[in-house]
Amino acid sequence: MRRFLAYACWLTSSLVAAPSPEPLHFLALGDWGWADPGLEREFPVVRRYAALQRSVATAMAHYAESEKIQGIISVGDNFYPNGVTSVQDPRWVNSFEKVYEAKSLQVPWYVALGNHDFETNYQAQIDYTAVSKGHWVMPARYFSRDFPEANLHLIVIDNCSLSSTWGVNYGTAAGQEFAQKEWAWLEAELAKPARWKIVVGHVPVRSHGLHGEDEAFSPRAAALFQKYGVQLYLNGHDHHAEVVRDHGVTYVTCGNSADLYPVLSTKDSDFIGTYAGFTALKIQPDRLELKLVDTAGQVRYVQEIKP
Repeated sequence: MRRFLAYACWLTSSLVAAPSPEPLHFLALGDWGWADPGLEREFPVVRRYAALQRSVATAMAHYAESEKIQGIISVGDNFYPNGVTSVQDPRWVNSFEKVYEAKSLQVPWYVALGNHDFETNYQAQIDYTAVSKGHWVMPARYFSRDFPEANLHLIVIDNCSLSSTWGVNYGTAAGQEFAQKEWAWLEAELAKPARWKIVVGHVPVRSHGLHGEDEAFSPRAAALFQKYGVQLYLNGHDHHAEVVRDHGVTYVTCGNSADLYPVLSTKDSDFIGTYAGFTALKIQPDRLELKLVDTAGQVRYVQEIKP
């Protein structure tokens, strides 16, 4: 009898479902860095853009209070008009630390470089990783991070340097050598097994905005994303919000976190809008929920993605 009871207890315990892992929550934004007291005093347009940046930061903080987030993704153009000069540049405080100072936003920021970030000293943004002690994460021009709890492989690329239009040194021998090394690295990262593969870059692959797609980067990237089963690509550069689904990949433009550009077309878009806001991701083993949120906290668009 004791043996039978022990077996029954073991059987019952083995049939109890393991608790589901907590979902991962990320926010994504792009093209945001306008806040600067000196520039705002001098230029009314900067005041307007900085006000939009701060309103997005407030909306992000409110959202993050209700949904505990694990990280924030920045898709580049982090400091306007031309990046930062050093890790001591006052823009770090004025346009980053003070704007996104809410407690709910004190999580790791996984950051890509944009074309404006290359105009002064892009290396300063890499170096700030050590200064910020885990708050600002950009250990190199391109890098990856794994989140085992969701079986997520996050890949952050420097695709300005893969662009014939936006790569500062693209036409030089050194620029071509760098691009070849990054393409090889990217394909190796994409080939790694993971349930979820999310790629982050500045230049769009699919976009109906002012800049649109890049002839050197976009077709090659799209082919790789399809080959290796990437579910989601996040970009900025075009200052609007857009979702385009193509061959199993969801392309999201989230460059609408400060100043805004007009859109040129709505063809083939699942959603497109010119408003200030951010993107929210909720990642679980069996689904990824994508939300586009405006500064009033209104959800403009929702999509569920399967692995």
